[in-house]
Amino acid sequence: MRNFFLFLFFLGFFRSSFAQFDKIELENKIHDSLEWLANTQEKETVGDSIFRGEWPSTMGLKNRFLYLGKAIPFRDSNCFTQANVFNTLTEIYLTDTSKTEVLPMLDLALPELLSYRDSMTFNFWKKLEPNIPLSRKGPYPKNYLAHRPTNFELKTRFINNAADIANDADDTSTGNLALFYANKVFSIKRQIPSQNLYDSYIDRNRNNYHWFNYIHKIPRPSNAYMTWLAPEVQFKQWSFPWQVAHNLVFFLPASSCFPHPYDRYVPWGANDIDAVVNCNVLNYLAKTGQLEDSQGKEGAVNLLKYVVKKERWSRAGIYYPNRFYIHYTISKVYPYFLEELANEAKVLKMHLISSQNMDGSFFSRKKVNKKDVLQSTVYALQAILNLKEAGVEIPKENIDKALKFILNHEITDDNGTHWKGGVFFSGGTVVRNALYFKSDAYTTVLVAQAIQKYLALFDGEL
Repeated sequence: MRNFFLFLFFLGFFRSSFAQFDKIELENKIHDSLEWLANTQEKETVGDSIFRGEWPSTMGLKNRFLYLGKAIPFRDSNCFTQANVFNTLTEIYLTDTSKTEVLPMLDLALPELLSYRDSMTFNFWKKLEPNIPLSRKGPYPKNYLAHRPTNFELKTRFINNAADIANDADDTSTGNLALFYANKVFSIKRQIPSQNLYDSYIDRNRNNYHWFNYIHKIPRPSNAYMTWLAPEVQFKQWSFPWQVAHNLVFFLPASSCFPHPYDRYVPWGANDIDAVVNCNVLNYLAKTGQLEDSQGKEGAVNLLKYVVKKERWSRAGIYYPNRFYIHYTISKVYPYFLEELANEAKVLKMHLISSQNMDGSFFSRKKVNKKDVLQSTVYALQAILNLKEAGVEIPKENIDKALKFILNHEITDDNGTHWKGGVFFSGGTVVRNALYFKSDAYTTVLVAQAIQKYLALFDGEL
């Protein structure tokens, strides 16, 4: 009898080591997540602080930083967060059109997204009245509106001018993908840009080079897409020592790094090459059927090959310090490059499997939001599911463990079920590991989509 009970004990222990999910419970998790997203979406605009249709997100310093101030999180309205929540919600709906509760959220969010648009391009921040005059002396442009954070306190002219950034490929690709999806869902015909827009900003024939790309040895020219959709400072002949000299006197108007008032700023005066940005551009072009005609496609793919070969996961993106975000973004475009990125998919798979902890979690470097465990696990699970959907063999056990870890960290309240947001992106370069943007809504919608993907892959096994 004693041996029989021991057998039952070890059998139960063995079975508990593998996650057991109930299909109905998982479907309810999606429902409760969508309910939370609907309830927390803003219904009214409040001054220049809160905007109807957006989901709350934050912008905050990890530590006190020169020119930026104290380590206090502020609510922030930005295009990139809103567009990514919008796009992921739309993908959930297009996968299962019975989820009609998504439609009112998309309808409410669309006008707010359009507030970040200038003609065919998008900016990270919307145009608002400057906090202070951007120049000590006139003349001041009449009714000038500056791009800036909504609530983060920018106290000096220098930093206010630096925040008045140019439009960029990251926000433009995700913002226009949202318009493409809106056209599809609501049967409207809003114009979106062709590949020519991105091909106008390819890393070739330049008289400038970003110091961050130089330090991390991004091949030059990469022929990949560049981040900023605006002119950069032109040197007669660029050299790293000369750039260092400009960097050291960044606060002087003569420096190439200086942000001039009433002139949209390209940070550091130099365009940059970011692997994650290139993934987002490729994803937009692929989804809108423009990939084959793009001149930057080959350079972008070669850039992805390069960063995977180097395995510098934490440094693959200038603006993305989380170690597993590059896995997630490459996994989204991998289905369009099954042959070109076949080897890279294997490397990503092996790194994901070898990096997983016993409890199913993943983590980034300690300096990134104290390892950013939950957010890292969400990105890793999304990457694994995307790779598996595209035909990469990944053991179900790894997927189950990651999902179980995430579900154990859900937060349930009167609004529904959500997950606490980790580091989505950062300020880049010198504030890459200091100025973080987070969004509970973005993390929650990624989890909801991951559960939906899981159910589609393993429906017959539940």
